[in-house]
Amino acid sequence: MDPLSSFFAVAVVSLLAAISPGPDFCIVLKNSLSYSRKSGLLTALGVSLALIVHLSYTLVGIGVLIAESPFFYSLLKYTGVAYLIYIGLSSIISSFKTAPSLDLEYSKSSNQLSSRAALTQGFLTNLLNPKAAIFFISLFSQFIDTNTPVFVRVEYAFINWSITLSWFLFLSYLITGKGFIEKMGRFRLYIDRVMGGALMLLGFKLLFV
Repeated sequence: MDPLSSFFAVAVVSLLAAISPGPDFCIVLKNSLSYSRKSGLLTALGVSLALIVHLSYTLVGIGVLIAESPFFYSLLKYTGVAYLIYIGLSSIISSFKTAPSLDLEYSKSSNQLSSRAALTQGFLTNLLNPKAAIFFISLFSQFIDTNTPVFVRVEYAFINWSITLSWFLFLSYLITGKGFIEKMGRFRLYIDRVMGGALMLLGFKLLFV
């Protein structure tokens, strides 16, 4: 496969992986709808920072160790499961503690998430996803071998990172538009519960991966 075709293939696969519903999608969606556009954007940024970690160790070969070592893979998997269940359960519990409000002004929600918390949630949700290591190894093994120049490897990584970041920033920006939020504002508590439940289900699903 020629270089241009390879870059295009990596871009297409990266986009399809980004838009597929998963832990990253759920946490960005939840924080965008439950808190604010800022929280959603920072969560997306946190996801992208964790991607740098995954991309870095995968491109230097450490990802193979994680993928082939039952101990390291299990450690990552169960830590990720526990974190997703914790975030999901916390969201559900918080929704029952928050009194319903008739105020639909999204930016004035009394239940705010700190910038640090939003960034951390996005970062840890992606970092602790064991399927990320497997995905990157599967993807890059199709295009990278021992003879692939370093700058080409970096370009592949940058394509994946930039597409994923762009998608989640776009998603957060799109769903926090004023018109959309005004329509969804009255359902915010239910959104917390549904997205919290989705995160918990994704966590339990990882147990059987």
